[in-house]
Amino acid sequence: MLGPYRIVSLLGEGGMGAVYRAKDTRLGRDVAIKILTALTLSDQERVQRFEQEARATGMLNHPNLLTIYDVGNENGTAYIVSELLEGETLRERLERGPLATRRAVDAALQVANGLAAAHEKGIIHRDLKPDNIFLTRDGRAKILDFGIAKLSAKSDDGGIFQQAATEPGLVLGTVGYMSPEQVRGEKVDTRSDIFAFGAILYEMLTGNRAFKRSSSIETLSAILKEDPPELAESLPNVPPALERLTRRCLEKDRDLRFQSARDLAFNLETMSAVSTPGTFSNVPLPSAAHSTTHSTTHSTTVRAQPDVTARRTPATAIRPVTSAMPATIRHPALAVQKPRRVSPFLLTLLFIVAIAGAAWGGWYFATNRMKEEEPPEVVFHRMTFRRGEVRSARFGPDGDSIVYSAAWDGNPSEIFLANRQSPEARSLGVKDADVLAVSKSTELAVLLRRDRLTGLGTLARVPAAGGTPREVAEQVLQADWLPDGSDLTAIRGGNGTFRIESPIGQVRYESPHELSAIRVAADGRIAFVESYTGKNDVAILDTKAAKPVSIARGWSHGVTGLAWAPNGKEIWITATDTGAPPSLYAVNIETGDTRLINRLTGSMRLYDISPAGHVLLSNGMWRAALEVQAPGETSEHDLSWLDWSMLADLSHDGKTILFNEPREGGGAASAMYLRRLDAPTPVRLGDGYGDAISPDGKYVLGHSGSKLVVVPTGSGEARKLKTDGAFDSGAAWLPDGRRVVVAGALPKKGYQLYLIDTLDESVKPVSPENIWGDAYRPFAVSPDGRYVAGMTKQQTIALYPVDTNAEPSIVPAIEPGEVPIAWSADGASLFVYRPTALPAQVTRVTLATGAREPWKQFSPTDPAGVYKIAPICITPDGTVYAYNALRMLGDLYVADGLR
Repeated sequence: MLGPYRIVSLLGEGGMGAVYRAKDTRLGRDVAIKILTALTLSDQERVQRFEQEARATGMLNHPNLLTIYDVGNENGTAYIVSELLEGETLRERLERGPLATRRAVDAALQVANGLAAAHEKGIIHRDLKPDNIFLTRDGRAKILDFGIAKLSAKSDDGGIFQQAATEPGLVLGTVGYMSPEQVRGEKVDTRSDIFAFGAILYEMLTGNRAFKRSSSIETLSAILKEDPPELAESLPNVPPALERLTRRCLEKDRDLRFQSARDLAFNLETMSAVSTPGTFSNVPLPSAAHSTTHSTTHSTTVRAQPDVTARRTPATAIRPVTSAMPATIRHPALAVQKPRRVSPFLLTLLFIVAIAGAAWGGWYFATNRMKEEEPPEVVFHRMTFRRGEVRSARFGPDGDSIVYSAAWDGNPSEIFLANRQSPEARSLGVKDADVLAVSKSTELAVLLRRDRLTGLGTLARVPAAGGTPREVAEQVLQADWLPDGSDLTAIRGGNGTFRIESPIGQVRYESPHELSAIRVAADGRIAFVESYTGKNDVAILDTKAAKPVSIARGWSHGVTGLAWAPNGKEIWITATDTGAPPSLYAVNIETGDTRLINRLTGSMRLYDISPAGHVLLSNGMWRAALEVQAPGETSEHDLSWLDWSMLADLSHDGKTILFNEPREGGGAASAMYLRRLDAPTPVRLGDGYGDAISPDGKYVLGHSGSKLVVVPTGSGEARKLKTDGAFDSGAAWLPDGRRVVVAGALPKKGYQLYLIDTLDESVKPVSPENIWGDAYRPFAVSPDGRYVAGMTKQQTIALYPVDTNAEPSIVPAIEPGEVPIAWSADGASLFVYRPTALPAQVTRVTLATGAREPWKQFSPTDPAGVYKIAPICITPDGTVYAYNALRMLGDLYVADGLR
């Protein structure tokens, strides 16, 4: 006995411990127990790592991670109790050869999901390898051995966790699967596990280790300097997407790898259409010859003995049955007669009927069973048919009425009332408004005069029958009714912070990060999205809690919609981790597990779920139309290339444009393009995001990940700038072709304009800190390079000297919110506009006098769905221009059958 556990047998021994099969006498279940062996008083680090493993793994709860049941110490013997796993390690499976591509992707998806769960708890594995991945007999992949796991800075273990030999400079891990930063003894993060994952995926696909050499030193050198052979050498038909994914995991520079395991898992999910999420259903079950029992977080395996008693057949199990026949038949009626011959035709007919009957019976029962097991068919009922954008929508309390706001045919948004049984709708007469929520008494919460840049507006209440809205609060982003319908919960912004007020006026939570998508459950719990550094977390604020709890973290491309499931146990969201359009997911509130519900072509957005399970959502297409008036022409041309052609810059001579494809068409890393206006097609410069064209047209300043990069437009290699800080997209070159102006923030500094020398990589502030910057490239460089027209804290425009310490001068007659586009060729005036206005009016402002002259108004011929004209680029002589018309065309649907 070890505590309440009765030891049954030894399963195996490893370098650090022994593993036993045991019976939990309290619950009657089989478990695995691991203890340290040959322990001495001086073995403090082994004890520490043993305890570290227990704590690290015990913090995790995920189907693709080993489950820890208990930890204890019996008379000085420390032990860990875990679930008992039956199956084999991935290493043992690979000894029989590589996995089929589909099976490898399914296994990799499960491992990525397990890694994501660990990383979201702040735990880095640091020793991921095939020996530490277990394939169970019931079709599941589990990650083992967190013995040298490291807790990242974001984890919260209550202060009880003490690092065991995990300081920078100490190399821990397994040769062949270590990341380059591990080999160099540098500080590791979650991306180190992603490198190891890439090596494992490579091995699953090819059967060969990615970096195996004749010695450990040569292997470590290969990790630092060499790339593994192309997958196509071993797998001629490997999908290109899988090749790219594997290569990205194995990038030497961690900034170029997937930045989160959740992002990695999402990409794998798109390649695994035939596998059931959460199971390793396509991996063959281990045969008796290869079956092992694994129950530790170390690579300890032991061959399972055959169950002899199960195979033994009792002597009395089968007994022949005979009957004695009399030697003499005495009664004439019982006399043996020659049997009558049965017709062969009749036998054939009976045989055919029997076969047909059996086939029909099998078909009948199989069909009815399939009908019972098949999920209900998903049916989408289209509710709107006009051209434009659906802004928001909610079910009424009866679950049949629908209130939605939409901007049709280029007109401002207004509110409509419809019924899910019919697409007919009537306007409530509330203009320039978006519906936010419907109370039990059918009173509407609406947002008036929403600013298209900040999203803020005025919260108001209005009867469902229509009428004059009663304004409640300013600076509101979103709101929902409290369960009793008497008051509202709202997200309010301003002064660089966001706060949740519930009810209005009572602050429940405040954050410097953007908050959105607030919804209140029937029991009063508040769900919302918090966005920070390019990530989006789904969080819940309980009725009495002081702080929210994140249940789904790291959606890198945003959460567009959120609603409580009727059972209150899940939150449904539309979201994505890549540049692909959002899909519909369900997040388990207790475990944080996420499952895919539905994926449609186009951009899906969830609005509401009725108590009966009807789902209200929109589906549409986002487009960034790239309109250009080329030199010598008097009309515009649409030069859009893929799905989201975002304008970045226009050359001074007006002959070349720089644009980016940051969404689905450009791939996960986005793509930058350069196009001469007289050429039929653009030139792809590479991955990343282009910001500005140099004056001589030979270089482009851009972003590659979080770093600034100088990209040649002709031959040559891109060069990353060694500059710290976070810089916005958009830049402006000085006439010297060496220095650029960017906007952003250095460590421990506020947002401001900086002058960066692309050759010596020096960085110099140009403006004061904390200026306004909520627009694309809100600054412009004068023709002589002496001044930068940029924003102030008050959203006006100032001229900032570049090379002197002179005080900036305020540009007269500028209206708050107007941003500079370009200087005139003579340097005497500025072209300015307001990015949120429709149509977009560009005004020429004379710097000396403040005289304002309307220059041009931008509005597409077809205004339907256009919600913004930005950015705008103009040549100094004003003869050539380019702009983006950002458009969303969508329709509202009611979906039945989604589960």
